[in-house]
Amino acid sequence: MRRRLTAQTEFGPHAKGEAAHFANAAAKVLRALTTHQLKRCGEALIELIEQEVPVDALRKVANRERPSTTEMRAVSRQLALKRPETTDLDRIFGWVGELFGLDDTEITILTIFARWGKLECWRDLVRRAPFSCSNLTPTVVARLSGLESNLVEQKLMPGAPLFSCRLLHDDRDGEYSLSPLLKRLIRVNAETQEEMLRWLMPDPEAGTLLWDDFEHIDPLRGVALKVLATKEPVSILLFGEPGTGKTEFARTLAAEAGSGAIFAGLADDFGNEPERSERLDHLMVLRAMCRHRRNRVIVVDEADDVLMMSERKGSSKQWINRLVENPQVTTIWIVNQRSRLDPAILRRMTLAIAFDRPRFSVRERVVKRSAEAASVSLSPTELRDIASLKAPPAVVASGLKAAQLASGGADVAKTAIHSVMRILGQSCAPDSPGSCVYDPQLSRADTDLARLSEQLANSPDRGWSLLLSGPSGTGKSAFARHLAEVMGIEVEERRCSDLMSPFVGETEQNIAEAFARAAERGAMLLIDEADSFLYRREAGQRSWEVSQVNEMLAQLEHLRTPFVATTNLAGKLDAATQRRFTMRATFRSMTTDQARKLFQAHFGQVWPAEWPVHEGQTPGDFAVVAHRARLLSEREPAVLLRWLREEIDARGDHSRGVMGFHVPDANVPTKLMSATGRKAA
Repeated sequence: MRRRLTAQTEFGPHAKGEAAHFANAAAKVLRALTTHQLKRCGEALIELIEQEVPVDALRKVANRERPSTTEMRAVSRQLALKRPETTDLDRIFGWVGELFGLDDTEITILTIFARWGKLECWRDLVRRAPFSCSNLTPTVVARLSGLESNLVEQKLMPGAPLFSCRLLHDDRDGEYSLSPLLKRLIRVNAETQEEMLRWLMPDPEAGTLLWDDFEHIDPLRGVALKVLATKEPVSILLFGEPGTGKTEFARTLAAEAGSGAIFAGLADDFGNEPERSERLDHLMVLRAMCRHRRNRVIVVDEADDVLMMSERKGSSKQWINRLVENPQVTTIWIVNQRSRLDPAILRRMTLAIAFDRPRFSVRERVVKRSAEAASVSLSPTELRDIASLKAPPAVVASGLKAAQLASGGADVAKTAIHSVMRILGQSCAPDSPGSCVYDPQLSRADTDLARLSEQLANSPDRGWSLLLSGPSGTGKSAFARHLAEVMGIEVEERRCSDLMSPFVGETEQNIAEAFARAAERGAMLLIDEADSFLYRREAGQRSWEVSQVNEMLAQLEHLRTPFVATTNLAGKLDAATQRRFTMRATFRSMTTDQARKLFQAHFGQVWPAEWPVHEGQTPGDFAVVAHRARLLSEREPAVLLRWLREEIDARGDHSRGVMGFHVPDANVPTKLMSATGRKAA
């Protein structure tokens, strides 16, 4: 009696309808039993039927241990007379069939799996019947449903709709199991299809950033918006370092296009981390639900595990390729490392958008908004300092949140930001701003630097290159940054260590990536020590050394953004490379007049008239000495001049001769200690 009450409770409020479905399935099983099978399992089946759906014919069975074929046929006929009613499961899977485009046979098979998964009595029926298995096979499904065996086998073939829509899983041993999606569906309690859709598909998520906050990824931002506005299904890849705003952009882009962003597979039904199969299941149901709702965009965040095939045995590369190539609903895939994705997947994307640090103006705006949200007061100088840090916006926002929690200000925020960047193995030190007193008139070159800056800033053509050569410290990099400032663009600076790789072919990839990244940001690419890549090809001893030069030449031929290269060793550059630069400028040490002006600009005093200017002085010397003077609070002209002279000597690229320079020891007995601790002569 206790078992019967349990079963009725299991059927729920529609117990009569579900009981009739069970009775019909049991009738089909009994009708197909042979005499031998009756002897083996007849008693167990009679016990189960009596517990779930008792009928009068059961009382007429004389020997339950050995029921006759005639007696069981009578039980079967009475069970079959119970007319099934439409239950919650029938309604739910009728709607599911419409969503996924399933036919009546597929819906029938699906409801068999659903009832077997939800109701214990159905699992008992399979276990007690002579099927030699406890799970569902094509033979078992055919017996329970009354469908032809060959038809069921056809519907359960690999790649069939029931598997491609991720409702069933093929266990590859002749048996099948319910997918997490199907397990979720049998728990749905909805009165209408619209209610079921709301249960399965939450409301779109709104972004916290504004459309203007992503102006640094133009023109691709505009292209993506126009593509989404067509409502045609496409696949879009967003890639870049963590925290650069990919997820926020997906939300903002969807909203700007008049759609809503729906995220696939963020958690399982219990709020825990979903497995890859669960994420794919949720993606497939979202595709089915959004197919007729063009105002939705599916977002697969952290999609590396879904798209990466190389590390997964038994995965279908072809299936994933089709998933990207034929998305059915516009899908945004977000990854951190696009290099780990198969090229076959990458080429099937309609658009691929790289994410990097935004422009300074955007960073400043985001920092201001994040500070206001965290109730952290920042002065204009502090705001600019934080915006100058080479940290992703998400890390900056977290740092400001830490400052709020610690009741601190800009210093606490910067400390928190540096701590996170350190564990990421990255530096967030701001880009070198150059000398605050930089003036192209104070750098000596074989061209008018001020006029060159003005002409390039006014030119609409940004596909040019500029080679700056000359001794170290003569202001080559400082001029490049000044030029970018005049043009109103940022500098994408790369050093030799940033581009060189020990792996064959990777240096060339890094070079190409640097040019592409600068072009996408509309920034000036500045490569210091370019002679490391542009040396004479006849000097290259290995094939990859020559290929590095060739890669640089190829990039120079197809420039989309300003490119400036600096070198101290122009004589070692490949001749073909030098010819490919649009412009060249050679820097030299400063003139006497320039040195005097820069001395006054840095130290606020004139160069002592009685002491001649050193030959070979450079702007870099002044920058180093000015920094040292600020640290040591030094303003004595004799000491400053001594330090400037020592910078010339330290470079070792100029003779030690002095143009009449002499400072008597009697005048400055202690001040003339050199930067190295030696007393002045």
